[in-house]
This record gives sequence, structure tokens and C-alpha cells, in this order.
Amino acid sequence: MNKSKVFVGTRLLTGVFFLIAHVVFAQTAAQIEAAKDILVKVPAADLASKAAELVANAPAKERAAVASAATQAVTSINPDVASATVVAISLRVPVVAPAAAAAAAAKLPDLAGVIALAAANVPGVRVDDVRPAVIAAVPSKAGLIIAALSRAKLSSSLNPTGAGPSVAGALRPAHSNNTGTF
Repeated sequence: MNKSKVFVGTRLLTGVFFLIAHVVFAQTAAQIEAAKDILVKVPAADLASKAAELVANAPAKERAAVASAATQAVTSINPDVASATVVAISLRVPVVAPAAAAAAAAKLPDLAGVIALAAANVPGVRVDDVRPAVIAAVPSKAGLIIAALSRAKLSSSLNPTGAGPSVAGALRPAHSNNTGTF
């Protein structure tokens, strides 16, 4: 491989790491407090869906920052729902999954692998986007994150359109009466 291509690729990857880290840590205390003020009034069972709603209703340019702030607020309020919050946000706005996962992992570094796996398993979310974001947020847990994602069966990456019809259903004649006997 050409050395200049490797150098350019390395610089690009480094730039992505710093950009992701900037999104995660660029939230001011005021932004996080604003999200916390809204979310603290929400019952624990509804925290994840309310955080996802805040992100979905944010202007497109601000969604990553809102996802990060909302996730940090939820992890401060109730750390037990951090993974559920990352999943809920990722389901509503898949493009901000890396920011939400990185924010949660930064607050709960011992759960970084679990959080990265939760985000990566959401349909429409690419593991190649989540991995560097979470590693940038918690570099000391890189091995844990890589191990968790390498053992995963990422259906979101393998089959984004869902499962097809079953073989048994395909072999059944159209005029059968579905009695269970062949």
C-alpha cells in the first residue's frame, strides 16, 4: 500500500476521533442542566423515550449535541437506564447513535462495552461509527469495547431489511387449510 495513502487514512481517522470527542465533550454545563431540568420530572420508566423525543425534536444540526446532553443527563439521574436511553435515541435518530453511546460510556466507563453493543445492535446504526466514538470517549476501555463488539451478532449490519419468509411457509401450498398436517 502506498505510504501516502496510509498517512492520509491515519490523519482522517485521527480527525474523526477528535471530532467525535468534541461532540461528546462540547456540551456546556448549561446544556446538560437544561436537559436534566426537563428529564428529572419524568418517571424512570419513561426517561429513555423522553430523551429520544428531545433528540428527535431538535434541529438537525443540533441533534448530536442534544443526544449527548440528554444521555449525560439521564445517566446522572438514573444510570440504570443508560443503555435503554442509548437504544431509544438510536432507534429514533440512528445517525446520532455514536454521540449518545459515547456520552453514556464517558459517564459509565465500566459499562462502555455494553453501551457500545446496545447502540451497534440497533437497525440502521453502523458498528464502524459507534466503535471509534465510544473508544474516543473512554480510551482506557478500548480493549473491552472492541471485545464486546467483536463477539456481537450485529443483525443491524448484516440484514437491515429484516428476515424474509420462512422455508416452511414457502413450501406450504396456497390452498392448504392451515390445519398443521401435511
